[in-house]
Amino acid sequence: MTDTALDATTRVKTLIALTEELTSIIIQENELLTERRPQAIAPFQNDKARLAAAYAQSIREIAIDRMSVAGASDTLMSKLRDLTKTFEHRAAEQRALLDGARQAAEGVLKAVASEAGDRDDRYSSDKRRTAPPLVLDQRA
Repeated sequence: MTDTALDATTRVKTLIALTEELTSIIIQENELLTERRPQAIAPFQNDKARLAAAYAQSIREIAIDRMSVAGASDTLMSKLRDLTKTFEHRAAEQRALLDGARQAAEGVLKAVASEAGDRDDRYSSDKRRTAPPLVLDQRA
């Protein structure tokens, strides 16, 4: 195997490893989001950011020089394509889960604010507006 083929194989194997690790994190996060525990994904963020940056850099390098992966085997390239499809599917799923969690949290906050305003109007004997204290848990 030539040096170019070794470089291409190493580059593709590295990208495969990054894609697998990112997909694994996203799958774990999606499970937590499905369980309505968005706060539980916080511990994953540092690793996810580090891996995403390395992944993006690898993709940029390949986009600049497609020949940099030309020596990799068809088997490796096929594996990378399959993993990339899975990664993209899981990432899209996560976007939808995060959008849903955000919308639910906004709905709860609007309802609480509305209720606090209604109570203030009903219980205020004078013109001073003092809202009762609010306590929110992290499940919103």
